[in-house]
Amino acid sequence: MASDAYVFDARLVDHRGVGARLALAPNDTLDSLHGLLREAFGWDDPHLYSFFLDGEFWADPASEYTSPDEIEEGQRSAVVALEELGLEPGQEIAYVFDFGDQWRVLLTVADLASVDEALPCIVERRGDPPPQYPDYDGEEIGIDE
Repeated sequence: MASDAYVFDARLVDHRGVGARLALAPNDTLDSLHGLLREAFGWDDPHLYSFFLDGEFWADPASEYTSPDEIEEGQRSAVVALEELGLEPGQEIAYVFDFGDQWRVLLTVADLASVDEALPCIVERRGDPPPQYPDYDGEEIGIDE
């Protein structure tokens, strides 16, 4: 049975050809989208993250929704339903995962469409995401073997 879904195209910034297409139910949250992005790109948790609905990384704090466990006064939690955000097809959303390493993803709201898969889901993956933590041999990080 088909379900209405928000469909997002996600592009890993600075990594040409790496991306995913994601689908979530209207009552799923930005926090759910965060979990799906982690799965699509192979990232561990817990790390801080934020979504910027204006499509600009670290831009207008008024457009920011952030990790629910780290809310400071004046910030908005990512535990908000997608259907409450007024998202429009073509709208860009900036997402930052792991504030230290700053993995950046540019999301585009592709459509509100019917999807035949259980939601939330990864509809498509493109390219091979780089490892979250590069392997270093002992010499590079100052460990004597």
